[in-house]
Amino acid sequence: METLWYLTLLITGFYTPSSCLHQYHFITNNMNWTDAQSYCRAHYTDLATVDDMEDLNRLITSVSIYGWYWIGLKKGDSMKWHWSLADRRFYREGETEFRNWDTGTPQNGNCAFMSTAGLWNNASCDDQHHFICYDGKQGTNLTYVLIQENKTWIDAQSYCRQHHTDLLSVRNQTENTEIEKKISLRGLPVWIGLFLDSWIWSDQSDSSFRNWWSRYPTIYQGYNCTLVSSNPNEYYYSEWINYPCGTNFPFICYEPAVETPEIPQLNRQVVRMKMTPKDQHLNLSDPAVQDAILKKIRNKLKEQGLPADTKVTWKKQLDGKVFHKEEEGSPNKEEEEKKMKKMTKREL
Repeated sequence: METLWYLTLLITGFYTPSSCLHQYHFITNNMNWTDAQSYCRAHYTDLATVDDMEDLNRLITSVSIYGWYWIGLKKGDSMKWHWSLADRRFYREGETEFRNWDTGTPQNGNCAFMSTAGLWNNASCDDQHHFICYDGKQGTNLTYVLIQENKTWIDAQSYCRQHHTDLLSVRNQTENTEIEKKISLRGLPVWIGLFLDSWIWSDQSDSSFRNWWSRYPTIYQGYNCTLVSSNPNEYYYSEWINYPCGTNFPFICYEPAVETPEIPQLNRQVVRMKMTPKDQHLNLSDPAVQDAILKKIRNKLKEQGLPADTKVTWKKQLDGKVFHKEEEGSPNKEEEEKKMKKMTKREL
């Protein structure tokens, strides 16, 4: 009879919260986009840049009068692929550039989807597909959430931001394979969070954050400057539209907020696993055997992107043991296996 062993790891690491906040200033003067840009550069830093939803909420609360206001996003000349999730802390070096395009695919749209073979293609953002959200909220184990509803790319993005965190970013081949397994049984492609555009921020920031109003009429899509709505009584509250740059509107400037030294915070992750030793007579109570197993696990996690300074240790149970045996065929085995799903959070 095969013997399964359950074990628990404690993964501990430090991270430093971001302190690069924007301080926004609402200017009631009506100016065209270019004059607003000049005013902001003369009196502050630049027209407003928005890095994420937290930034956007802070920008909206800086406005004292409801209406539409210029921000610093303007259409440029060159196209670039971006991830919808703009939080830089989510990506390690090189991960924003990971791609898994299907070879020979024509460039026929500005939004990316993944096929059931795990390969990426691009299509019109107005097409409708199922999609996958990323959920990075604390207290949830649902890292990847498959939504089996047909939506356009922007509607899928809005859904994910409202109910989870954002549309899925795929940072490496390991994650790509995991998503492929999740969608292969459904037999349908899914939107991911990759999109192509030429919009650039006035201060040359590389922020990929966008919050377009999905119902904005397509006949206006040729306009080159960006307005944000601050009216909470409208359904497009806090959403953006592109508009003729020569029109006069109030606007929002920014300057860096006063930075305070951030204290690195400790983050702990408990991971429960199961294994079947090839040698059923292996003495799992031997410290040398435990160290060897832990080393292999640690190396495997580092291959998948675990930071080098993260500590991985055994977490002993109340009885002082690391490994707990479960006999194959035990009546409680199915229930226990459900509890032993491996949790994989990347932010440590």
